[in-house]
Amino acid sequence: MSVVWKDLRRLVLGVVAGGLLILLPFYAGEYTVTTFVRIIYFGFLALSVGMLVGQAGMISLTQTAFFGLAGYVIGLLGAERGMPFPWRDLIAIAAVLVMALLFGLVAMRTHKIVFLMITLAFGQICWAFAQQNTSLLHGWAGIRGIRPPAIAGINFNRTSNFYWASLLIFALGILVLRLLARSSFGLALNGIRENPRRMAALGYPVYWIRVAAFLIAAIYAGIGGLLATYNTGIITPTTIQLSRTIWVLLMVILGGSTYFWGPVVGTAVAVWLDVLLSEGTERYNTVIGVIFVFVVLFLPGGILSISDSLRDGRGFPFWRRLYARKNSG
Repeated sequence: MSVVWKDLRRLVLGVVAGGLLILLPFYAGEYTVTTFVRIIYFGFLALSVGMLVGQAGMISLTQTAFFGLAGYVIGLLGAERGMPFPWRDLIAIAAVLVMALLFGLVAMRTHKIVFLMITLAFGQICWAFAQQNTSLLHGWAGIRGIRPPAIAGINFNRTSNFYWASLLIFALGILVLRLLARSSFGLALNGIRENPRRMAALGYPVYWIRVAAFLIAAIYAGIGGLLATYNTGIITPTTIQLSRTIWVLLMVILGGSTYFWGPVVGTAVAVWLDVLLSEGTERYNTVIGVIFVFVVLFLPGGILSISDSLRDGRGFPFWRRLYARKNSG
């Protein structure tokens, strides 16, 4: 019975949360709605990073490159050359897949720190190319005037319409990723994360499963890049610089990299911290950095680990370790 009540409670909470999100434009201001749009497109990027970290055990610092590539493609083809929707968007995702495949075929032959460093190097190469190329990508000025299309007579330049469309895409993205995590592919990916040699001995194509996971994560990053570019109307090298990459990784850690909902929760908290603290102090980045340090110190499992610890009656992770160390001494 307790399991049934837990499932019922989750269902009720999900329906209430979904209803509040759907009705958001009716009771919240435009600034709040825009902030939630920001959470959605950064949420896609965080899901991209979180999938690789949580399920595959791979820390990739190149997901923002795919995020930015999608934005640059729709800027070049749409804003500058007038290519209509959806061809420019489909070509953008195809470009992301091609780049991810070419890079993934090389990167997936490495592991752990080597993989981390090669993804960092690739991301920095993309950033350097974007800020140094002034003829095609316009350097630091970037590409401007990128606006969402009108589809079936619906004007997505209107904030509420764009929010609803983004929310629908985000919900579908989460659903697909959830089903994928519970599929045989997701279970195989978890096994590779824990013991790749044993999975290879069992006959699983470890290399190609990792490549496939990398491609899926790149698609999520690319979709986030499309939404971000349409929302802001501009794409510049700032989008793919190292600080943005580290910030997204911290989002995943903040929410809890081992939890499915960790990237989403971490993104929501990080974005709202950025919004609220930037209004109160010019040194908001310093304050956010201090908060991240305390979270990593006191909650190494992320914000979502609080519920597990309290439910099991174990208390907060930091105090539990401190108490165990005191008793052992």
